Amino acid sequence: MSNNPKAVDILLGALNAGRLHHAILLYGSSVSALENVAIEVATRLLGSDPRKHPDCFELRPQGKARMIRIGSESEKIGTEWPPNTMRRLLHDIAQTSSLGGNKVAMLYEVDRMNMHSANAFLKTLEEPPKGTTIFMMTTRPNDLLDTIRSRCISLRVDSEITPIDDEEWELWLADFKDWQKALMGGIGKKIKLVDAMMRCYGLLARFDKILARLTDDIANISENDTEELDDEVVDAIISGERRALRKRLFGEIEDACVSCALGGEGVPAVKLSRAVEALEKSAVLTELNMTDAPALEYFMLTSLRIWGR
Repeated sequence: MSNNPKAVDILLGALNAGRLHHAILLYGSSVSALENVAIEVATRLLGSDPRKHPDCFELRPQGKARMIRIGSESEKIGTEWPPNTMRRLLHDIAQTSSLGGNKVAMLYEVDRMNMHSANAFLKTLEEPPKGTTIFMMTTRPNDLLDTIRSRCISLRVDSEITPIDDEEWELWLADFKDWQKALMGGIGKKIKLVDAMMRCYGLLARFDKILARLTDDIANISENDTEELDDEVVDAIISGERRALRKRLFGEIEDACVSCALGGEGVPAVKLSRAVEALEKSAVLTELNMTDAPALEYFMLTSLRIWGR
C-alpha cells in the first residue's frame, strides 16, 4: 500500500468513475513516493504487479548525460528499436495488448527528455494509443515543455522526507555544523584560515566516501531486485536512486547550515542567504552532471569567502 493515500485515492476514484486521464504527470520531492503511486494505480489497471506485466513499458534516463534518448536507426536490430529509448516505447505502446486488456507506460525523470524525445512523445500525447495510460514522474516539473504539461493531468505527490539513518553521515553533519559555527564566529577570531581550509577538505573527503558507500548499498539492493532487467536499465535505476540520495544529502546540509545560523547571535541574514544560495547552486550543478565532490567544494569554498569577510 502506498504511503501517499491522497494521490492514490484521487487516481483510483477517477479510474472507478471511468474518468482517468490517459496522461498523468506525477511530481514531488520524493522519487520513491512518485514511483509508489504510479505502481499502485498501474497494478489496479493491469490486475497485477506492472513491473512483471507484459503490457507495462518503462523508460528511464541513461548514459553519462542522464538523458532519455530517442533512439537512432543505426542502433536498430532488424526492425527492433533499441531498448530504453523513446522510439522503442512509442512502438511498444502502439501495439495491441498482449493480454487483451489495458496497457501502461511509465516514464521516470521525464524532465531528462532531450528535444527529439520530447517532440516525438508530444505526438503520442496528442493521439494516445487506445487503452493506454501514461504515467510520467519528475521532481522538476518546470523543466518540461509547456506543450507536454498542458496535455497531462498534473498531480502533486506530497511526502515526508525521512532523515538518512547512517551513523557516519550523522557524525559528518555534526562536524559540518561545528565548522560552520566557527566560520560564522569569524575567521581569525574563532578559527584560523589554515585550520578552516584543512577542515573543509577533510569534510569533502569524508563526504565523497560516505556518498560512495551509500551508493554501493543502493546498487546492491537494486541489482537484487532487478535481476531480469537489461544492464542499461539497471544502471538507469541506480543512477536515478543516486540522484535522489544526493538530493537528500544536500537538503540535510542546507538544514544544518540554516540551523547553525538560527542558533547563533548576530548572524547577518544576507550572509546566510548567500550561503544557502551557493548550496542551491551546487545542487543545480550536480543536476547538470557535475560530479558531487566538486559541486560541494564550490559551496564550501564559497562559504569560506562569505563568512570570512
